[in-house]
Amino acid sequence: MSGILRRMLSRRPARARWRVLLAAVPLLAALTLAAPAPAAAAGLVIVAQTTYQVIPEQNRVHVTVDAVATSFEPDTDQGRIFYSGASFAVQPGAANVLASSGGAAIGASITRREEGFAVIEVTFGSGVFYQQSYAYTVSFDLVDPTGHGSGDLRIGRSLAALPVWAFGSDDAPGSSVTVDLPPGFQPSLLGDEMAIARLPDGTTRLTASASDPFAFFTYLTADRPGAYEEERIEIDVNGRLVPVVVRGWDDDQPWRERIKEVLGSGLPELQRLIGAPYSGRGPLTVEEAASSRLGAYAGVYNSITGVIRVRYDADAWVALHEAAHIWFNGSLFADRWIGEAFAEFYGVRAGKAIGADGRTFQLTDQLLRSRFPLNDWGAVGVESLEIEDYAYAATYSLAQRIAQRSGVDGLRPVWEAAVDHELAYQPVHGDGPPETRLSSTVEDWQRFLDLLEERTDEEYADLWRRWVVNAEQRPLLDDRADARELYQQTVEKAGSWDLPDDIRAAMNAWRFDDATDALAHAGEVLELREVVAEQAAELDLEPPATFQLAFEDDLERAEREAAAEQATLAAIERAVVAARREPTLLETIGTLGVPPDASLQEARDAFEAGDLTAAEQAAAQSTDAPGQSADAGRLRVAVVGGGILALDATWMGLLLAARNPRRRAAAPL
Repeated sequence: MSGILRRMLSRRPARARWRVLLAAVPLLAALTLAAPAPAAAAGLVIVAQTTYQVIPEQNRVHVTVDAVATSFEPDTDQGRIFYSGASFAVQPGAANVLASSGGAAIGASITRREEGFAVIEVTFGSGVFYQQSYAYTVSFDLVDPTGHGSGDLRIGRSLAALPVWAFGSDDAPGSSVTVDLPPGFQPSLLGDEMAIARLPDGTTRLTASASDPFAFFTYLTADRPGAYEEERIEIDVNGRLVPVVVRGWDDDQPWRERIKEVLGSGLPELQRLIGAPYSGRGPLTVEEAASSRLGAYAGVYNSITGVIRVRYDADAWVALHEAAHIWFNGSLFADRWIGEAFAEFYGVRAGKAIGADGRTFQLTDQLLRSRFPLNDWGAVGVESLEIEDYAYAATYSLAQRIAQRSGVDGLRPVWEAAVDHELAYQPVHGDGPPETRLSSTVEDWQRFLDLLEERTDEEYADLWRRWVVNAEQRPLLDDRADARELYQQTVEKAGSWDLPDDIRAAMNAWRFDDATDALAHAGEVLELREVVAEQAAELDLEPPATFQLAFEDDLERAEREAAAEQATLAAIERAVVAARREPTLLETIGTLGVPPDASLQEARDAFEAGDLTAAEQAAAQSTDAPGQSADAGRLRVAVVGGGILALDATWMGLLLAARNPRRRAAAPL
């Protein structure tokens, strides 16, 4: 005959879902022949109704298997064939095995124990011949001596958790499974569905048919709400005392002690590694939970209520992963993959730092078969098991790759910038506070990439292409690459000048068409800066700061400033040329007593001060000075010449008077 052996291997708390692996091997059977003959294909077929009775106060589950074995092995010419017993595999830890048939005890014992199963061998009270049936009952206990769990089994006052198997022959219809829970326990199933009913005495009964017992499996957890004890502690997180409420089941003091130890060291270590300040508000509550509250997950964090729920058997890294969600909870970056990637990264890193054990996600070849762009990862509870398992492993792998380039220390400015809503593209030479605001047009995966590359001086776009973006988003990375290359070239060309705010705003908002147009315009203006600088250098002048101020504010204004500065320099150049010409005699006479080139110096000083109007006026005055000096010279010559003639006339009059004194005396009054 054939049967089943069901084995559950390494059900680790993997954040996403429990892993349940099934394996099948033949049941052992006793075959007695009247004469030697090969076994027929039909064999012995067993149909079983299995009942699990959960008894929390005794830390055990009593399992009863009511079976009927029917032989479909025909007799042969060499003799009659009958079955004297059967063997079947049960959950590990089975004990207190008993068997009976028709009220009389029959032989039953455990003949083999392995890591994931035990084998019970039953001896029938009589041989079962062709087309005969034999009814028998086997019972055994699944025992949890401490009530705190061992492997996949935990039976206590607050929680019952166990793997539920069906028994019977392969592909033999008619088998069933029933689980009875005492009043007050709320069940949750991972695996095959079972109908749930409440009996009049308060018992919760779960039932399922098992037409193919080998294919049936479910993992049952049932907790008793309200069975909690609380302990309040304070944890110093970088000088801030954080109140923490540890809420565990009243029969699980070891869990509460373990959580206090893990968080007491782990929260400060998380803050040190991440760098951004602890952002939790009010007391943090850490609550022991089962699948009825967690579903398929080993832990959850609710940022609104400040409650972390952690599975009763989860390792320390799970608790630290959920604690890291205090920072990575959707408010820093909304994309799910970012939060999970770095909650796991820092949870594992903090766990190792404080010496806590745990297991993390491994990106296996099997998981890679479910590969998809992480930007397409759906919300909690809507994805398949394969998608969830891949996404958790892939996000952790991506976080490790990012940190390999940035270093853990290099990530701190990224998180601090995200907390403060800083723009990724900042003025290169700004000495004031960082510019802050959020663009409504940019996604968080875009902002995260920008902050990474701008704060760490490393490149990550290749990782985004490989792991993050979908086909529709990929062209954006191409546009971004072109825009960033032009941006860097323009930044270098600008030198000590910062680019205008509208260029950085376009880059921050991923408006790359606008950004490239503005960058090209900025390049043209910077070429004008070179023209102005050369023109000024020829005149031994420094361009004024007004050009830089105009450039950093508005490119059109900068163009107007450049044109005005060129015009002013041309005026000064004309003045210089005029000043270098050899003055005429009249110009020399006109400038007697006036400082040479006074207006020209005024023009030069006004230009370097940025007062172009005054500079042009002074330059024009300097240019016009020779003509004005000539006029002044003529006037001076005329004035001086007239004075000499008047003096001559006076002397002549005096001389004449001296020669004719009588005539003068006789002159009438």
